[in-house]
Amino acid sequence: MSRQRKAPSTLTKALIISLIAFPAGVMAQSSSVVMISQKKRTYAPGAVTIKPGDTLRVINDDIFLHHAFVDSEALRFDSGSMEEGETRDIQFDAPGRYEVRCAIHPKMKLDVTVTP
Repeated sequence: MSRQRKAPSTLTKALIISLIAFPAGVMAQSSSVVMISQKKRTYAPGAVTIKPGDTLRVINDDIFLHHAFVDSEALRFDSGSMEEGETRDIQFDAPGRYEVRCAIHPKMKLDVTVTP
């Protein structure tokens, strides 16, 4: 009795192509999105370490207005006022240390370290 072989699925084909394109130990570098919450006059978490190209997605989880800004030589970012539920993305391309602050609540601080 002969068995018929099924054609490989699209997922199987994609896996085969990725194994050829990226052999063991060589993976494509991809950026990540890290969620940051603004609530009760704090950023949570209060410190993160990310890679160049990664993005912080800041969400206002509070009923009060918040804001997010970065003012450094390598990056200038200003979210403007953020109402409850609004998000803003901040992409960090250069290694270094950054502070994300809230212009409405001056004691709010998020420490960001970008490592190569």
